[in-house]
Amino acid sequence: MTPVVPARPLLVAIVLAALVCGGIVIALELASDHQDLKAVWAIFGPAVGWSFIGTGLYAWRRRPESRIGALMVLLGFAWFLFTLQAANSRLVYTFGLVAGSLWGAIFLHLGLSFPTGRLTHGLDRTLAIAGYFVFPLAFVPALLFAGPHELNCDKCPTNLLLVRRDADVAAILTGLGALCYLVLFGVVLAWAVRRWRATPPLDRLQLTPVYTFSLLTFLLVTVARAGAGDAAQWPAFISTLLMPFAFLAGLLRTHLSLLDAELRASLEDLRASRTRIVEAGDAERRRLERDLHDGAQSRLVALKLLLSSTRLRARRGGEGVDAMLGEAIDELDTSLSELRELARGIHPAVLTDHGLEPALQALASRAPVPVTVDADADAPLPGNVESAAYFVVSEALANVAKYAQATEAAVAVRRSDGRVTVDVTDDGVGGADVTRGSGLRGLADRVAALDGTLSLESPVGGGTHLHAEIPCG
Repeated sequence: MTPVVPARPLLVAIVLAALVCGGIVIALELASDHQDLKAVWAIFGPAVGWSFIGTGLYAWRRRPESRIGALMVLLGFAWFLFTLQAANSRLVYTFGLVAGSLWGAIFLHLGLSFPTGRLTHGLDRTLAIAGYFVFPLAFVPALLFAGPHELNCDKCPTNLLLVRRDADVAAILTGLGALCYLVLFGVVLAWAVRRWRATPPLDRLQLTPVYTFSLLTFLLVTVARAGAGDAAQWPAFISTLLMPFAFLAGLLRTHLSLLDAELRASLEDLRASRTRIVEAGDAERRRLERDLHDGAQSRLVALKLLLSSTRLRARRGGEGVDAMLGEAIDELDTSLSELRELARGIHPAVLTDHGLEPALQALASRAPVPVTVDADADAPLPGNVESAAYFVVSEALANVAKYAQATEAAVAVRRSDGRVTVDVTDDGVGGADVTRGSGLRGLADRVAALDGTLSLESPVGGGTHLHAEIPCG
C-alpha cells in the first residue's frame, strides 16, 4: 500500500479545527458552574488534545506508511469531546459523559496497533472492537439511575438519561462498568506481556515506553472511573498528557530500528556482492590463463621453434628459408588476431577509440538476430559508466544468442537527469532470471558498484526486457 502523506490543505484544516476546538474548551471550562480549578482545566483541557494532534501530525508526515499519526490526531479530537463534561447545558454535558469516553477506545486502538496502526491479528481486532463498546457504554446503565450526587458532582447538571434516582442501583451498575474496564485491562495486560516477550530485544526498546505509559494510563482511568476521585483522576490525566510523546518516541525509534535493519541487509548484500566479484575475478583470470596457454602461448612457442629451425637452415645455406619465414609470419598474424580477440573480451578497442555507440553497433553486427541500436551520443560518458553500459548490452545480447530463441532485439541507451538508462529487449521465449547464472549476477554487481540498479522482466513466452540505471554525475 502506497503511503499517504497529508496534503497541505488538510494539515491547515486540521490545525485550524484543533485551534477552534481548543478555544471552545477554554470557554467551556472558564464558564463552567461546576468545574473546580477552572484556570487549570482551561490550560490542561486543550493542552492534552493539542499534544496528541500536534505529535500525530508530525508522526503522520514523518511516517506516512504508519497509521499511528492519523489515530493520534483522531484521539486528540476525541479528547475534546471528553472536556464537554464541563458544559452547563444538560444536553452537551450528557453527550460529554457518553461520547467523551471514545478517547479511551481510540487510545486502546493505538496501543494494540502500534507501530503500524493496523490491527493484523484476530485478537487485536477483537480487543479493539471491545474497547469501542466498553469505554463509551460501560457506565451508561449507571446514568439511568445516577443524579449529580451519585456522580460525585452535586453542582453538575442532571444528565438527560436519568430515569429514576437510585443510589444503590447506580452504585451497583457503576461497579459493573468498572468491572468491565478491569476485565478489559486484564486481557490487554496479558496480550501486551505476551507480545512483548515474543518481540526481538531491539524492538522491545520501542515497545517498552509505549506499553508502560499505555497500561499505566489505562489502569489509572479505570480506577478513576470506579469512583476513586481526584487521587486517581489527576495522575490519569497527567499520564494522558505525556502519552503522545511516548507514542512519538516509540514510533521514531521503530523507524531507526527499520533503518538499522535495512542498513544491515545492505551490508550483507554488499559482502555477498564483493564475494561474487572476487570469485568472478578469479574465474576470469583462470579463463585468461587458459586462453593464453591454449591459444597465443602455444602458437608463440611453435613460432619460436619454427624461427629456430629457419635460422639453422639459413646458416647451412639450405633451401626453403623464404617459405619458412612466410609460415612464421602467418603464425604471427594468427597469434596477434587471437590476442586482439582476447583483449576485446577484456575491454574492446572500439569502445576506447570511438565511444559507446560505435561499440554497440559492433556488438549488434555480430549478433545472430537483427538488433536495432538507439544510443544517445550527445555527450561523452565517464569511462567506468560507458564500460558498464557496454557490458550490460554485451551480456544481454549474448543471452539472446544463447537462450532467447528470438527473431529480433533492440538496444536503447539514454542519458537524462544525471543517469544513464540502458534497455535491451527481445521477442524470445523469456524465462530469464538474474539470480541464475553468473553472467547477469555479475552484471548486477558491476552496476551496483556504480550505485546503479539492474532489473529484469522476463515472463515465460513474453520476451525479455533488461533495464539498467547508472548515475553519471
